[in-house]
Amino acid sequence: MWPFTTTVRPFVALEDLSVEYDFIVVGGGNAGCVLARRLSEDPSKTVLLIERGDDDDSWFARTPLTTTYQFSDKKYSNVFSSVFENHIGRSVTCVTGLGLGGCTRINGCQYTCGVPAEFDAWSQDGRNGWSYAELKPFFQRSETWLGRDRREYHGHCGPLSVASYEGYYYKCFEAVEKACQLILPRIGDTHSPVDPSIGWYKMQFTIDSSGRRSSSYRAYLPMDILASRKDRLHVCTGALARKLCFSRNNDGSTCVNGVEIQGINSDDVSVTVQAKCEVILCCGALRTPQLLLLSGVGPKKHLQEMNVDVVLDSPGVGEHLQDHLIVPTGYNCPLFDSLWAMIIRPTVLIRELYNYLQYGSGWFLGTLVELEIFFLSSLIEKDGRVKSISREREDPFNAENIPDIAILPCSISDPSAEGANKWRGLFGFNPALLRVTSRGSLRLRSLDPRDAPLCKLNYLSTLEDRVAMRAGLRLSAEIARQMCDAGYPLKEISVPKSLEDADLDSFMQGRADSMYHYSSTCRMAPLDDPLPGVVNDDFRVHGTTNLRIVDASIFPAVPAAHPQALVYAVAEKCSDTIVKSHALLG
Repeated sequence: MWPFTTTVRPFVALEDLSVEYDFIVVGGGNAGCVLARRLSEDPSKTVLLIERGDDDDSWFARTPLTTTYQFSDKKYSNVFSSVFENHIGRSVTCVTGLGLGGCTRINGCQYTCGVPAEFDAWSQDGRNGWSYAELKPFFQRSETWLGRDRREYHGHCGPLSVASYEGYYYKCFEAVEKACQLILPRIGDTHSPVDPSIGWYKMQFTIDSSGRRSSSYRAYLPMDILASRKDRLHVCTGALARKLCFSRNNDGSTCVNGVEIQGINSDDVSVTVQAKCEVILCCGALRTPQLLLLSGVGPKKHLQEMNVDVVLDSPGVGEHLQDHLIVPTGYNCPLFDSLWAMIIRPTVLIRELYNYLQYGSGWFLGTLVELEIFFLSSLIEKDGRVKSISREREDPFNAENIPDIAILPCSISDPSAEGANKWRGLFGFNPALLRVTSRGSLRLRSLDPRDAPLCKLNYLSTLEDRVAMRAGLRLSAEIARQMCDAGYPLKEISVPKSLEDADLDSFMQGRADSMYHYSSTCRMAPLDDPLPGVVNDDFRVHGTTNLRIVDASIFPAVPAAHPQALVYAVAEKCSDTIVKSHALLG
């Protein structure tokens, strides 16, 4: 765990790129690193990976806590404001990852794969090849499970390290678990198709055996891979795609010939690189539609308003933007049960730094949410009590049991909140909306690819979302009550005035924020779907022959899970699809 050792890594400068590659992968985040590794496994193929951020792999870049967005120096984050959100009366902060690894360099490392019924519903809606049974092998292909017990539903040979820990690093979670045991089922493992779809769950994390963040960069493109494939895998950082270059085929379909690339800090250096086989966009649910719009693929009216030549009229590009919504609450708790102790007590900081450097354990692992509750809003009474739960309600293959809310207890809350005692610990119960019915949109702000797009999230614009979030706030209050009744000393700081609808609505409007789980801006669906799709079941953009999208933008709807595990599986599935299709072509 010695922090100051670094390794020189082989990367290619923009001006040194080859004229042509078989595959060009745009975006080196969650999915892009997977595609770069898998497509370069064939020694006869050349691959270019383009990433606008850097390639830092220093100690600070590997340490989970210091790179988690909220505790970082924001070096690996691209931050901008949404447009004014009418239903909460303000804009919100949008955050995307910056640098190789993308959001997997700054997220909370939470790893949940979702409920089987969700993927089966995609399949039943006509998404061929997207059932739970068909997706499960790709979850396993990406993963190496590090738990003490060998679990049959996990992968054991994949690049990505996934761990869970014995007990809890923060004692507040022991009290949370005891309260949950009284009123909720236990989900033994979200990877297991025989465990309930609702209940409390001991979190799993993308952290390796040494306690380092297992980002897509570190997992899929380690030094030995980059060095051994340096002749066929070129990674270009500090560069971004300005636009895609298209031509027409004889049958009228559209072919992408290459990508125009520029340096992130300069207009002077710009090159166009040709693609022999395919271009794959992996820029995320905010940047992928932006690049398509800049390239002339999107709603015709918007492209014309921006004076962009229309290549393909694709009305679904930038539409149907969804995100998980979270409403933080705050409590005081015993000081040494909370991460706040490390911030105000130097001795605790020294202790935890020693534990991490010496043993790869402790608070620097960044396990701020060690337990999570997935639940159904329909099972919560007006006073927060949980209704009787039948066995049918626990069936993970029943679409009616896909959780629509979550509670994320957290070992720290906002210290600036009015009434917070900063000499005690800070703890949060944070309800989140999983099955979002509100949909927003994304548009171009300008024709400069360095500018952020205009994002309207449209949070809480439907009654269904407000009703579900009320239930989440009521359940979080009930679990806090159970903890207090059992003798755990919690004191309310930032909570709703009451559990009446009006007070809950007022609280959520004032506190609602993003979980940064953007999705569905390039949905996988037919062009003539009521919510028009952008890609087909094989990731290919409608109307094109060799352009695919592989990131959270293609999800039919935001999934009821932390999205990184699904993005890994989707990227593995796409790489398998591409490799097989080109093998058939010879």
